Amino acid sequence: MHYFRYRPYSEISLKELLYSEMYFSSTEECNDPFDSKTFYVFDSDKEKWSKLIKFSVEQTNAIIPDRLLQSLTEHLSKKCPLTFEEAINRNLLEDFATTFPNESSLIKFIAKRLQDVLEVYKPPTRYFVSFSKVDSELLMWSHYADKHKGFCLVFKAIDGELNLSPYFEKDQIRRQTPNGLAAEMNYALPKKFKFIDIDYKPEVETLNAFLHMPVYVTGEASSEAEQRIITADQKSHYQQKGQNWFYENEARLILPPPPPWLFGGHIEYSKQERLFHYEPSQLAGIIYGARMTVEEKNRVKEVLEERKNFLDRISNYPRTVFRFVEFEAKLSTHQRNVDIKPISIMGKPSTDKDFNRLFNEWLEGIGHLRDVNGSKRIQVS
Repeated sequence: MHYFRYRPYSEISLKELLYSEMYFSSTEECNDPFDSKTFYVFDSDKEKWSKLIKFSVEQTNAIIPDRLLQSLTEHLSKKCPLTFEEAINRNLLEDFATTFPNESSLIKFIAKRLQDVLEVYKPPTRYFVSFSKVDSELLMWSHYADKHKGFCLVFKAIDGELNLSPYFEKDQIRRQTPNGLAAEMNYALPKKFKFIDIDYKPEVETLNAFLHMPVYVTGEASSEAEQRIITADQKSHYQQKGQNWFYENEARLILPPPPPWLFGGHIEYSKQERLFHYEPSQLAGIIYGARMTVEEKNRVKEVLEERKNFLDRISNYPRTVFRFVEFEAKLSTHQRNVDIKPISIMGKPSTDKDFNRLFNEWLEGIGHLRDVNGSKRIQVS
């Protein structure tokens, strides 16, 4: 299957093209403020609130009288429904009234511990790279390719995935983790990413925030099947967008977060850690925007030629190579449409006698598996 990445014409975009770069964005860097946002809500389950209070102080010397524990539990349950975002950004016990002045310090301590636990177990930040499954959507060209003055990269998935270049591998991230399982922790980074389709929903179905807490609080899931459902529900919000974004027809790659319980806290990736290099041979084509100038197209072609020379020089690792197709986008003269037409394949113009055969094979996913022993024709899904 082909996936399309719309890009504005700029030196940054040309650098990304030359070095096969892809940058995983955060929610704050996106035009949709709800992109990849989770909606967890705490309900008024008194048993779980009580367990959460006890869990927050279990590794300290603090002792909570049963009377106080019951009062705190009642106080917190009355605040519900309470979103995870609301809970983590406020002192949940700030307005708790006690008739025992000597307990004030203990209550402040419990409030701080509750915030610490929520910080560790809050929904992790996920970063992503966005693609589209369509190449001729008018709004995509307008919004993401600088009003048709940019270009669109065409990627060929292999088994539904985009591999990373072995020449620029990132093995792991490393952090000093005084609150983790060790003083320093490592987290392995993936070698490839799966394309995940976005599901467009008119409304959000909130998730139970307690299910993001440790087993001490939630209790064991009754079965493996139930646990799989819970896990799928938790992942679902990262794969959803509002229905008004339906025109994007998006699929995305998601950078998985390190487990916060392993590192002893919430981990954010740095911008450099979010910069990866995809396998360059999976870039199978490019579409020149309808408003690109001849000079800009020639600049892109210059970059593509340098990429090709690099690929021709490396042959010491197995990879699937696809013929490279150039397309042009044209604004229709009789409809409000964008027409996409192939103009060359591996340098052969559309007028070449072999063009149709080669292009049809490209559409069918025909590639060549190359390694040090030679090349073998294959078809990929």
